[in-house]
Amino acid sequence: MYLKLNNYEYKITAANVGFEMSEDNKSLIMFLDIDGSYEGEDLDYELRTIRLYHNNGFHIGVKEPNKLIGKSFEWNEAYNNKGEEAGTLYVLEHEDVTSGKIDILDVTQHLIKVKWSGQANVFWNEECGENVSFEAEVEAKVPSVPKVKVINGFKKTKLKIDKNTEIELLNFSDMVMEAERCKELYLKNDSNAWSTFDKALKLKLTYMKKEYYGEAVYQGSGTKCYTVFDDQCPLNVQITKTSMWIENEEYKFYILVEAKN
Repeated sequence: MYLKLNNYEYKITAANVGFEMSEDNKSLIMFLDIDGSYEGEDLDYELRTIRLYHNNGFHIGVKEPNKLIGKSFEWNEAYNNKGEEAGTLYVLEHEDVTSGKIDILDVTQHLIKVKWSGQANVFWNEECGENVSFEAEVEAKVPSVPKVKVINGFKKTKLKIDKNTEIELLNFSDMVMEAERCKELYLKNDSNAWSTFDKALKLKLTYMKKEYYGEAVYQGSGTKCYTVFDDQCPLNVQITKTSMWIENEEYKFYILVEAKN
């Protein structure tokens, strides 16, 4: 296992793969994160720690990791036609991967083997400036496939979990208004603006044609909450994660619905 930048080979110190379910619940989104260190004295000290990673991940077109074997994902520029980044390289600063290719070499029950090659900006000197070549080959633990479903409230407020189950965001517009209020305060140089966020997202779960109600309570944050639900509901409902980018009409809720133990 290795990570090469230009002609320098780094020792892999960590390699991780993560999965999220896509917003349309039709594909996994894959994240790669590789850390390395250089042990020689012939490279400037500032360049001896390296990280190669994906901020937002990329769609892989399958819902099961074992179906990834032999697949490749390629970027001719910093972003592909889906708007997905080629990645980020951190040496001195976080800079763009300007082109790249990710090959899935093998997937077993426990491990996934990946080769990632391409070019990235470093901006250190003539040798490590723009479009510096890199190549990495790593093995990482295969993460469990997430059970959560994702809904972006700007696109829809109802999400079908399965043929018997649907969840609905009842007051999504109130969440947006509260986010806009906090954003306006923040732009007025109120550094504590987001800590004043105080709103409950009302939820309705329809299961086997019966309706159950609950809410996700956001206090002191627009992205962290706790979920409470009708005791009579036979399912466990939790919002496990929330991400927000109002300017891009993105307010995503990651919802876990599963049988109670």
